[in-house]
Amino acid sequence: MTLFLENSFSLNNYISISDRIKNIPMYFLYFVTIDSFKNLDEHYKVLPISNSSLVQREIRHKIIYIDKYVDIGKNGFYTELSTNFAKYIYHIFHACSILHENKMSFTLSSYPFISTDSNLPQLYDFSYSFYFPNIQFHNLKLYFSRSLLQNPYISLDVFLITHLLYHPIDKWCSEDSERISGLFLDRREKIDINSIKKHLSYFHNYNSKQVIQYLFQFKYTWTYYSLCYFVIIHYSDLLKHFSLYEIFYSYIHASFKDRNNDLVRYIHRVLFYLDTC
Repeated sequence: MTLFLENSFSLNNYISISDRIKNIPMYFLYFVTIDSFKNLDEHYKVLPISNSSLVQREIRHKIIYIDKYVDIGKNGFYTELSTNFAKYIYHIFHACSILHENKMSFTLSSYPFISTDSNLPQLYDFSYSFYFPNIQFHNLKLYFSRSLLQNPYISLDVFLITHLLYHPIDKWCSEDSERISGLFLDRREKIDINSIKKHLSYFHNYNSKQVIQYLFQFKYTWTYYSLCYFVIIHYSDLLKHFSLYEIFYSYIHASFKDRNNDLVRYIHRVLFYLDTC
């Protein structure tokens, strides 16, 4: 599949993370990566692949090549996940655990998965995902763009970091908790408001930088949080059928430090070893 896209930080982030993922053994079972790309200037002339500042300034577009057809329509994915729920859910969470082992995480979008001929879901579009060793306080705004605030699947942590970068707080107070909980809960009807307010009350008297530094301790829970919320929204009946609903619901309402560190292993036990359910 070939795509013509405007040059942007998020697209270059996708390319960078793709290159890292391709170093993971058997990555193609779990992820769809960008295979190659071409740089174009404003006149659509092909530019050399170079890190020189001169060439970088001239890039206006990119042609990217993906060695798969990515169907971003949600109906096909929803149907196949419903049919193969146990296998799909475990495969998706396991894929994210592989990213975590390689110091990356995945940011869900409205259509975060595809299905393949092998009947397994793969994660695609790493435009807003993270390779954590590259992220420093001085470049946070590059990775946490304002547009993330419109993504209904991001974790509370990612929402807070993004919000505080653009609306800094010198000294957190109860009014900030009220205001921010209201913003986060808009379009998130499955989240309990009292739990959110309780979590936010922890930050009273702290400033934005302190809160952001604290939240980065839990960076490898962000994807699991988002996945749990996504599946609760779209597949609550199937979660209940497979005895996972309470586990997922508890995860998204747990305090930052109390989220289950063994979530993927627990999902595997519940789905495939009935005697431990």
